[in-house]
Amino acid sequence: MPQRSRRARAGAPALHPAVADLRALAHPLRLRMMELFAESAKTTKQVADILGEPPTRLYHHVAALERAGLLVLKETRQNRGAVEKWYAAISQQMRTSAKGSGSRATRRALAATVLEQAKHEVASVPSGAKEAALLARLIVGLPRRRIAGVRKRLYQAIQSMREEFAPDGDAAPAADCERWAVTLVFAPVVTPRRR
Repeated sequence: MPQRSRRARAGAPALHPAVADLRALAHPLRLRMMELFAESAKTTKQVADILGEPPTRLYHHVAALERAGLLVLKETRQNRGAVEKWYAAISQQMRTSAKGSGSRATRRALAATVLEQAKHEVASVPSGAKEAALLARLIVGLPRRRIAGVRKRLYQAIQSMREEFAPDGDAAPAADCERWAVTLVFAPVVTPRRR
């Protein structure tokens, strides 16, 4: 992630930037908001409309994401006597790793938020939908020397999809487009010990 300055509140310990990033995103609504701001620059009202939320519910979340350095103000526009603020995510992706930054508890909170959102999306697919959600789980035995290579292949597949389907700047999505989520987890399977 790019370097950013952090404003520490009086009496609050300064957080390592990556820890602050993860904490700011460990809230389901903020994660969904960041996904939308990562697609293209938007106003808080546009994001609220997509999420079916009142804009007033999102303003403090936008402020928190901006304070954490995850959102940046791209531009302001005059619109009927009001000033519209257009925000964009500083990155189109957020990654964590076992050796990465942030506390273990913070990474777990972010993972739980992402997986809970995926669970909600799969459960919300209406019966009789044209396209069903794809859900797959595969347990594989990997030699240790191959783990990094498999991880790299999975990451490249996600990057390829992002590049192929990323919206063009401020262009509105085509009328026939639907938003679909891809959630990928590649993690060791920990077998509980017998007592």
